[in-house]
Amino acid sequence: ATPLSIRKLQFSGSAVLGSERAEAQGSLFAQGLSRGRLFIGRLAARADVADGRGSVTASMAGRRGSRFNLQLEAGFAPERIAVALRGDFADKRISMPRRAILTGDAGGWRLAPSQISFGKGAAIAEGYFGGARPAHWKLQLDSMPLSLIDIVYTDIGLGGTTSGVVEFEGQADGPPLADVRLKFDALSRSGLVLTSRPVDLYLVSRLYADELEARAVVREDGASRGRMQLRISALPRMGGLLERMNAGLLNAQLRYGGPADSLWRLAAIEAFDLTGPVELAGNFSGSLANPAINGSVSSDSLRMRSGLTGTDIRNIALRGRFSGSQLRLTRIAGTARNGGAVSGSGTVELGGLSEHAPAFDLRIAARDALILDRKDMAARLTGPLRILSDGDGGTIAGRLKLEEANWRLGSANAVRELPDIKTREINLPVDIAPQQARRGPWRYLIDARGGSRVFVRGMGMDSEWGADLKIRGTTSDPRVGGEVRLVRGAYEFAGTRFDLTRGRISFDEGPPPDPRLDLLAETDVTDLSVRVTVKGTASQPDI
Repeated sequence: ATPLSIRKLQFSGSAVLGSERAEAQGSLFAQGLSRGRLFIGRLAARADVADGRGSVTASMAGRRGSRFNLQLEAGFAPERIAVALRGDFADKRISMPRRAILTGDAGGWRLAPSQISFGKGAAIAEGYFGGARPAHWKLQLDSMPLSLIDIVYTDIGLGGTTSGVVEFEGQADGPPLADVRLKFDALSRSGLVLTSRPVDLYLVSRLYADELEARAVVREDGASRGRMQLRISALPRMGGLLERMNAGLLNAQLRYGGPADSLWRLAAIEAFDLTGPVELAGNFSGSLANPAINGSVSSDSLRMRSGLTGTDIRNIALRGRFSGSQLRLTRIAGTARNGGAVSGSGTVELGGLSEHAPAFDLRIAARDALILDRKDMAARLTGPLRILSDGDGGTIAGRLKLEEANWRLGSANAVRELPDIKTREINLPVDIAPQQARRGPWRYLIDARGGSRVFVRGMGMDSEWGADLKIRGTTSDPRVGGEVRLVRGAYEFAGTRFDLTRGRISFDEGPPPDPRLDLLAETDVTDLSVRVTVKGTASQPDI
């Protein structure tokens, strides 16, 4: 069972119990309530009861900064409860046109049709639960915003609305039955920097005692882009629904032909972005927990971009086949922003997606391709690259020839002003939600060599070098080791330009990037010949 955690709780109450009269009053104040991914920042409630009749008022708010609050008022008497809700979330109003009424029935409770509105959407629920007879529910949705899910599951980022009907029917002597008919309009998902292209999804599903059937159609701009048929048979009779589905026998077919970003961004993979048309066909067997997939994926004009490295590969031709839980990419070929070529192959592991993002192993060959294009560094490369990820961060490795590279000095002081200090925060406000575990970092493991055309600029230097470098660290904290030797260049100091006639710069992989210098610079001022030796580091040169 999922535990309930409460960071702060205050309770007070009083009661009078007599033969002719019983009454009680109580108040509760709690902060930092969490159960699974559900988090309530603050809950305050008061109840007054006398002889089985009374009232309850309560208010709750989400995590600090979530813009969610809800107020509840309820009155109750024997065999009858009336509940009203009002509040707002993300600047959308939550309201009920009338109170929800529950009446006692055969030892349980029957909910009369009750409406709750959120923004421009509405939901009507009715049903029976808690008694001797099997429970049954019916939920009708009309343009209900999917952003409401963020109240329970923080930062899911779903956009669009849903309409349709969900029915649930408990059974006295077996597993429950269910029927789902839903339409999702303008379904999308937003991450830190990207939002998926909106699509419309139509879903029809039926749950039997030992089988689940589902059919779905994806449409974009009025055109059909994909379809899915699914059947899970031999469902166990015991356990929760997800547990039963994972243990059943899977038989499904998926066909999709449309924009890759509609699927890619819905999966919330942000290490790099994939756009362009893609054709996808898959037949699934095995189980949801361990699927076996047979099928193919292909495209002739994909585009891959990464905000982490500045990579931009265009006109990607892609061919791949599904095998078991893996997607085997047999051909990848594209063109970098500068016209260089990129080709390769690899595998993508699709198992365990409920626990982490897809794991992959890509082997890439670059030929004079602009692979790294950040503000502080850029590189045109030739040679093999390997990109590995276990679904939680990864590694970019390679042994490369530097066709041309640019490195900008001068960030050392800025880094010192904003030091990276490991801290442990204490005495935080209790209505702040626990931080979600961060994804692991992306690491560099790259050896790069170039006889020339390695340009180092900044801190008064404008020069060209040959290099033997080791690029380490992470995408957020790159480290450079090795050394570069002067080809030609100039160094400006105190308003005077010097020609560099000897030079070596050694990098030690330390933060901040502050290399050691061994330079000889010469210039002629009027009739005076000046020679300057520069030692020390880029931020503290010894001249």
